[in-house]
Amino acid sequence: MWVVKIGGSLYDSPQLKMWLNKIAAAGVPVIIVPGGGPFADQVRVAQQRWGVDDKAAHQMALCAMNQFGLLITGIEPQLSSASKIPELIKQVESGRSVVWLPAAEDPDVEQSWRVTSDSLALWLADKVGAEGLLLVKSAALTTLRSELLDAAFDEYRQGWGGKVRLVQRDAIHEWPSLIL
Repeated sequence: MWVVKIGGSLYDSPQLKMWLNKIAAAGVPVIIVPGGGPFADQVRVAQQRWGVDDKAAHQMALCAMNQFGLLITGIEPQLSSASKIPELIKQVESGRSVVWLPAAEDPDVEQSWRVTSDSLALWLADKVGAEGLLLVKSAALTTLRSELLDAAFDEYRQGWGGKVRLVQRDAIHEWPSLIL
């Protein structure tokens, strides 16, 4: 089993639909973790404007991931969604790719902007016993790692023995060999 994090930065990219179509058609079921994209950007704006604490902003950011996840399932109807880990596993074991909607799960992670959807994807990969995590990013992979991944990613990585692969959104032609 693999977890595939689709970065919210793909929101405005034609590659988003291509990735979703390829994943749905590949016959290799995965759990998709949505980024927050423009929905999470609005959480940052709201936190700055209203001064809400990190705990509230974290919960709002999980809802932002849910919004992007719901958009993903709207774009590609062959993908289903689930909030709870047992349901995610059940769907993958039945041969379906599924989008994680994290707000109802309330992951046991640090509630700050150090932990974004990247670390949440790693947390989930650990919880479901995934073989690996594929992170799909819009930024060029020549970008500094500290600019590609959130501040807590390496800490979460230390406690998990699975594979981590980072790909640029244009690597869609390599699917599904990226996880095989």
